[in-house]
Amino acid sequence: MPAGFHYELNPEDVLRELCRVDTVYRLSGGFNFEDANVPTGTMLMPLTPLHVDLTTRKASAVKNVKVVEKVSSGTKIKIAKGSLAYKGMHLGDGTSGATVSSISTTNANYDELTMSAANLTPEAGDILFEAAAVDGTTPKVTANFLNYAVTKVETGATVTAIGRAYEVQESKLYVPISAKDKETLTARFLFTI
Repeated sequence: MPAGFHYELNPEDVLRELCRVDTVYRLSGGFNFEDANVPTGTMLMPLTPLHVDLTTRKASAVKNVKVVEKVSSGTKIKIAKGSLAYKGMHLGDGTSGATVSSISTTNANYDELTMSAANLTPEAGDILFEAAAVDGTTPKVTANFLNYAVTKVETGATVTAIGRAYEVQESKLYVPISAKDKETLTARFLFTI
């Protein structure tokens, strides 16, 4: 192999189309990604919900999870792979909540959260948000922008924020967007199933 050349033998998967690309409006410049609860090396996927502070030019990820199987009782919740959930975060649905005690990623089809209490009984397809407190009534932060491109979380990482996009296909998103996020994203984003 010639000196200085590196060949990637494991190409990345092809990204799926998530919205009408011709309607995407990107904000000028980048935003410093600073989120202690997202591990270094994590790949932020396109249209990941972001909370951006326009004055400090800093961004953090909004952490939502999509439930894949109905929970009638108990402390185990099966969620879609690829979430940004972490141990110790509070999850809520707007009326009740609990704290994530542990995360199991051993199953190939879903991740399983063990919760501190059996307060949550979501249906399959429900979106739970990171809550400000264990009661789960209000989100810790809500999205005001979405991520533009695949970004590797590392020291000095920056993200490009999307300020508007139409026909966002919710069923194809890598990271789900909660109903509370849609309120703060406003009519700048149009969602479809």
